[in-house]
Amino acid sequence: MLQAVIFDMDGLLIDSESVWDSVRQAMAAEAGQDWTTDDHKAVMGVSTQEWVDYMINRLELALTPQQVEDQVVARMMASYQNGIPYFPGAVEAVHLAAKHFPIALASGSHRSLIDTVTADAALQGRFQVILSADEVGAGKPSPDVYLETAKRLGIKPEDCVCLEDSGNGILAGKRAGMKVIAVPDSRFMPAAEKLNQADLILESLTDFSLALLDRLTER
Repeated sequence: MLQAVIFDMDGLLIDSESVWDSVRQAMAAEAGQDWTTDDHKAVMGVSTQEWVDYMINRLELALTPQQVEDQVVARMMASYQNGIPYFPGAVEAVHLAAKHFPIALASGSHRSLIDTVTADAALQGRFQVILSADEVGAGKPSPDVYLETAKRLGIKPEDCVCLEDSGNGILAGKRAGMKVIAVPDSRFMPAAEKLNQADLILESLTDFSLALLDRLTER
C-alpha cells in the first residue's frame, strides 16, 4: 500500500541538468577539454564526491577536490539568483502529493543547493524529510539515499514511490524496492534498459495525479 512519495530534485523538479552541463562544459573548456553528453549522464544523481572525482580524472584538472566542488557549486548557486527554474507541473505535483501523503526529497545534489531550492516559497515546509546523497555515502544508482529517506519517514521502502528523471535514479529507486515513476528529460534521456525498469513513465509532471498513484498500487 502506497504510504509516501519521494521526489528527486535536479532534472525532475527543477530544470537544472542543462545548467550543470553548461557549468561543467565551461570548466572543461577552461582546461582545454570537452565535456560530452555521455559525461553528463555518467554523473547524474551521484554524490558530490563522486562527480568531483569524475571531473578531476576525466578532465585532468589541476585542482583539488574542494576547489572543483566550490567552483561548480558557486556557479550553480549564481544561476539560481534570478529564480528557481521549476519544470511545468513540478510545484503542483509536490503540493498535490503533500496533501495526501508524507513526502520527502532525496537528491544527489549538493546540500547547499538543495537547501536553496527547498527554502523557496513555492516548496518551503512541504517535505517531511530532505536528504542529500552526500549525507549517506554512495550516490545513485546506489539505493542508500532512498533507503535512508524511507527510514527517516518511518515507512517501509516497498510502501514508497519515488519520482526520477535519470537512469542512475531509476536504478536507485528500484534497488531500494520502491515503485518508480520516471519523468525523463528528453535532452538527457536514460538508456532504454534503465528507463524501462520504471513502473510508470510520464512525459511531464503536469501528468502527475492521484489516479496515477492509484494505478501503482494495483500492480
